[in-house]
Amino acid sequence: MPDCQNTNLPEIILASASPRRQQILREMGFTFSVCPSQAELHPDGSVAPAKFATLNAETKARDIARNTRQGLIIAADTVVVDTLGILGKPASPEEALNYLLRLGGKSHTVISGICLINTQNGQVRSGTCQSSLHMRPFTPAEAQRYVESGLPMDKAGAYGIQDREFEPVEKIEGCYLNVVGLPACTLVRLMKEMGFCPELHDNWQPEGDCTLCRIYRTGINQTC
Repeated sequence: MPDCQNTNLPEIILASASPRRQQILREMGFTFSVCPSQAELHPDGSVAPAKFATLNAETKARDIARNTRQGLIIAADTVVVDTLGILGKPASPEEALNYLLRLGGKSHTVISGICLINTQNGQVRSGTCQSSLHMRPFTPAEAQRYVESGLPMDKAGAYGIQDREFEPVEKIEGCYLNVVGLPACTLVRLMKEMGFCPELHDNWQPEGDCTLCRIYRTGINQTC
């Protein structure tokens, strides 16, 4: 890993419209602009889920980098994976309901791929983070009410771990922010690999140990 000496990051551009990813960056202490990418791959089972998440993040980052001369592009892709394959964002309320009923009472994995591109020198870094979850059992009527709220429609797997009214997750092993969509420790690690030393708000440098993360210690995750 290159020496971490540079605290002067280029302008950060988040290639995502996700309000949750934006809030995570703000809470970490970053100033950034938002330029959502419209480029996106669709899972067809030809590549492993972790590889797919990484490729999709890279696709989004390169899409924005083509028209950006000065900046650090941050792109991410999050997928939910069960025994049958990848679940992305639902295309319809019917698909959202099917996803929820498919996941309820069972275990699955959430994988986030992150890609950073420094357009000043063409440097690219990618990485993934993985968490294991177990969903609580819920009735079709509960799932239907949740779908009707509209909350699942912009989320991989058709649920948000932070949605208090539904609270779909019974147990999580690994990074909470990975499930929300942007694992802080993975992002910081990739920045350091590029030679940057981001100046973060207190307790936002978990160094891969989830028990040291501000999210784990304070429950601030509930606001994401």
